[in-house]
Amino acid sequence: MKGVFCTKDSTIGIDGGPASVRAMLADLIPGCDIFCLEQVHSGRVVLAEDLAPFETPRADGIISRDPGAVLCVRTADCVPVLAWARDMPLNAAVHAGWRGLAQGIVAVCIRMMRSLGARDISAGIGPSIGPCCYEVGREVIDALGAEPLVRSDGSLTVDLREAARSQLLDSGLSGTAIEMHNLCTACNTDRFFSYRRQGQSAGRNLSLIGGESWLLPGLPVG
Repeated sequence: MKGVFCTKDSTIGIDGGPASVRAMLADLIPGCDIFCLEQVHSGRVVLAEDLAPFETPRADGIISRDPGAVLCVRTADCVPVLAWARDMPLNAAVHAGWRGLAQGIVAVCIRMMRSLGARDISAGIGPSIGPCCYEVGREVIDALGAEPLVRSDGSLTVDLREAARSQLLDSGLSGTAIEMHNLCTACNTDRFFSYRRQGQSAGRNLSLIGGESWLLPGLPVG
C-alpha cells in the first residue's frame, strides 16, 4: 500500500489543525518526516525537499521524492487526492476544494510530478461531499466549468470528485490508474467529518501517503 484515506476515528479529540495533526502523527508513526500544509484553497503545490524543518507552507498540494516521508492533507468535504509514480520514488497529496479545482490544482500537481521525471503515475480520489449533498450556486459551477446536476426542486449540485478525476484524465492518467472512493462525507455520519453537515464544529479527515501511513485505519490506496 502507498497511503490511506482515514476515517474520522483518527482525529477525534484534536482540533484538526496542522500542528495538532503533525504531533498526533508523530506519535502514531514515529521516525518519519511528516509534512502538513496551511491549506488556503489555492492552486499551489510545493516540494517537500524545498521546505525548512517543521515548515507549514500556505499551499494545497505537496510532493516528495522521499518514499519514507509522510504527506498529509486535511479535508471536511473537499476532495483528497493521493498520487504516486510507479517508475520512481515520488508521492503527492492534494487538498482540492472547488476553488482549488477551479485553479486546476490536481493538474498542477501531475504536471509538477512529470517535471520531476515521473512518467507512470497513479492516483486515488478519496471520500468527499457527493453531488447528493453539495448544493451550489451558479458561480461555483461556472468557476469549475462543470456540468451541473439539477434536482427535482430546481436546485443545482456538482460532483467534485468527478472534477478531480477529469483533471487526472486530462493530465494523461488512464482510467485504470485512478482509484475512486465514492463515499459522501456528508451522508456517512459515522465515518467522516463534514463541514456542510456540521459547520464550524466539524473535525478534519486525514489523507496520508508515504512512510508507514497505510498502517492507520481507513481506506487503503495504492
